[in-house]
Amino acid sequence: MITNQTEIKNQSFEIGLMDVVNFSRKYFLRLFFVFAVFTISGIAISFLRPKRYTAQTILLPEYKIGKTNSFFSMAVGANENGAEKLIPDLYPTILNSSPFGQYLLKTPIVDEANNNYPSLEKYLARSSNGNWLNQFSFSEKQPVVKPVVKPQIVGLSVQALTNEEEQNIKSAKSLIKTTVDTENGIIKIECELVDPVVAAILVEASKTYLTNYVEEYRTSKTELQEDFLEKRVKEVKKRQENAEYALQSYRDRNRNSFLNVARIEEQRLQAEYTLAQSIYSDLAFKLEQSKIKVKEERPVFKVLEPTRVPLVKSSPNRPLFGLITGAIGAFLMLIYIIFFKERLHLKFFQMIK
Repeated sequence: MITNQTEIKNQSFEIGLMDVVNFSRKYFLRLFFVFAVFTISGIAISFLRPKRYTAQTILLPEYKIGKTNSFFSMAVGANENGAEKLIPDLYPTILNSSPFGQYLLKTPIVDEANNNYPSLEKYLARSSNGNWLNQFSFSEKQPVVKPVVKPQIVGLSVQALTNEEEQNIKSAKSLIKTTVDTENGIIKIECELVDPVVAAILVEASKTYLTNYVEEYRTSKTELQEDFLEKRVKEVKKRQENAEYALQSYRDRNRNSFLNVARIEEQRLQAEYTLAQSIYSDLAFKLEQSKIKVKEERPVFKVLEPTRVPLVKSSPNRPLFGLITGAIGAFLMLIYIIFFKERLHLKFFQMIK
């Protein structure tokens, strides 16, 4: 009895395998035909999509081995003077912030046809208005858009943006893609657009924003110290000049005086002048040190790959697009044959029962 059940199961398995073989022989040409038709259709559809060009630049932070400050030591952690950390993983966040989007929207643009635009915002607005889809509308009257009144926030560092401004900022940020290799600190900034010239301009603007941001972050504290020392040096220099003038004037007025009181006053003026001169010399020395420190801590980006106007399109990849559409078509045809024409799922359930 057990042997008979085993033979039945083996026979069922052999029948199922033969069904697969027969199914493949029966529908192979049909599936191949559908795959070919969808592949050709996908390639044809890809010609309707606009060509897009990718501009990029590759940057390498300065790296020095030794006790001197370097940008790479700042990037991977605090330096020997206890500077704050700025890890490379933050670079994409910097180029995905709202201030960066606002900065990018104000960038002057020159397109491939040599048309000048005062800002990226004007360029995007013109591109959206010139879209051929906007020419077809089923409504005769356009809806009246009420002007949005921004709330007046005084005394706080809070921005009040309209929905249109928020969407423009998001659109500008989405144009830039930033990747960082955390092992060696290499930074790649890319932009893919229909216009290759605009893509190159936006990449260069993004590079400028990133380098300025990192430089300001790294040197802002030292520059504040430098400004403070410059003001103090001017004040102390004025004090030294006044003390010197007072001392020399007193000596001129009491040149032939032999009174001890006159000598005491002269010694007091001399001590005040010496103190002012000492303070001035000390502050001037610290000011020079602060200027040198600003130069040392200023980050340097080495450009491995400069920004260039791309000449070769990056998308659409027509062969890949055709293969994907062909695979989708063959898969849909296979689903139709299995579930609607042959109804193999019903036979499978009956075999299980």
